[in-house]
Amino acid sequence: MTLGQRISQYRKGLGISQEELGARLGVSRQAVSKWETGAAAPDMNNLMALAREFNISLAELTETPDEPVSKAREDAADVPEPTPRQSSGSHRSFRSMVCAVSAVFLLLAVAVAFFYDWTIAAVPGKDALVDAVTATFDEPPTRYPATDFALLWTNSDGNEEFLELGAQEDFFPFGTSLELTAPEEVLDTDFHLTVLHNAVCGAINLSYLHTEQDLEMDPASVECESVIRLSTIAPSVHTPQWIHVGSTKADVVKAYGDELVYCLKEEGGYTLVPHDYYYIYQPKSAFSLYLAIYMRDGLVAGLLMEDLIDAGNEFFLPNNVSRFPTISGEPDFSQRQEPEREDIDDTRRVYIAWNQLVTNNNLSAEERYAYRRDAFSLLPDMDWGELKKMGHTNQDDDTPSAFMWWLSSQDDYSYSEILWIQMGCTARGLDGAYSESYSNILSSTFFYNPVVFAKALTADGVDEEVKWHAICSTAYDAELYPVELQTALDTLDAAIDGGSFTEVELGWAKLLRLYLVTPINERNELPKAPAELI
Repeated sequence: MTLGQRISQYRKGLGISQEELGARLGVSRQAVSKWETGAAAPDMNNLMALAREFNISLAELTETPDEPVSKAREDAADVPEPTPRQSSGSHRSFRSMVCAVSAVFLLLAVAVAFFYDWTIAAVPGKDALVDAVTATFDEPPTRYPATDFALLWTNSDGNEEFLELGAQEDFFPFGTSLELTAPEEVLDTDFHLTVLHNAVCGAINLSYLHTEQDLEMDPASVECESVIRLSTIAPSVHTPQWIHVGSTKADVVKAYGDELVYCLKEEGGYTLVPHDYYYIYQPKSAFSLYLAIYMRDGLVAGLLMEDLIDAGNEFFLPNNVSRFPTISGEPDFSQRQEPEREDIDDTRRVYIAWNQLVTNNNLSAEERYAYRRDAFSLLPDMDWGELKKMGHTNQDDDTPSAFMWWLSSQDDYSYSEILWIQMGCTARGLDGAYSESYSNILSSTFFYNPVVFAKALTADGVDEEVKWHAICSTAYDAELYPVELQTALDTLDAAIDGGSFTEVELGWAKLLRLYLVTPINERNELPKAPAELI
């Protein structure tokens, strides 16, 4: 039993996870995993800490059980066996020495046979002997993925490695040389004693499930990990069919044939990389596994493979609306159907635009501009009460609050966006707590550019009652931020004194300033329009 196996055995005997053991020792879960798989070895301080945690002596932790020693090796008993801390080069050197000794004995045996039968032209069984000797020195065959749902690469030592979807024999990094290049994201799941790890490992991104041992429900259960998602946008990584970023459409079609499903460009949700269209490869034998091949300008732009777990292999069947069968590698549009069209009201359009902006990484500059325009320009016409119903959580308030936070946290606002925010202050359903939250959006845009904010109040076609509401709401929230307010007032005063405003703009700028410097309990007596100013 190796040191790593003993560490694993003692840890499981305590009924704790790799994360918990790592926390007790002040190391990462990955470090514990590498110790247990033999990819690395703990230093002396960690060995002593492990012994204390397991309540055993250091000798018990590091000892190697006695094994039968053959007569041929008795003379070499004093030669220490390689330990997990020795490099792979030490193992190779030891094996090379054994092989060299064996070769000498074989040559002596052949020489004796030759001189024993020197009158015979051919040694009987010579070919079989040569074959046996050759087989002895052959390296074991290279492992290869069992399915098409794996990514392969060459590591820094020049050796080929791969990682395949499904249950793993080892813990992360699953017997490979993968290393984290960013902190892992760990999320809870609906599965019992199971958490989801999202890991970025250089050219490869992966997600895997870590399930703890459950002795109460199943005494035979074991702690395990299963890879459920792999993706890459690096040309150095390929599939078992040798498809990689940069492969041509012809390469893809040749590799996977008419089992491909042609899919139109995704318009929402997560997308791996900007693309023109993508292929899905999901043979019936794969059940819940699929491979997505994203295409851009006729070349592969990204690869993603995933285990849908319970979704089955019906998920990506052609529907002749957004997904189509292929014939000789080309999409068959003969049965194409137009998607059902629905009348979308302004609130729904705002909701769609906002979700696209925060979730879709595949938007072009033109698409991003169009969605942002919808999100702001429709604020005056939307219904916040209806927006509450469009959330996906049990708390209705989550959606409006999240949208308001997004509106108030933008890095920049155009003149039109500030105007639309001002006009949206009297939208339907904007009352109570929502009204107070909207005041924060108004003050944020005012702090961003006080001069443009004042100029926007003079826009044609906007009722003066709406402008007055915008001023009141801005002042209501701005007084909560005295430092930002004073800075904005200084900017506004400099513009007023410097002649930056037209006569009409100047009136609204002065009215805005008056509300900002007047205590809230005295604002009821203030004028509601510039014409009322003395």
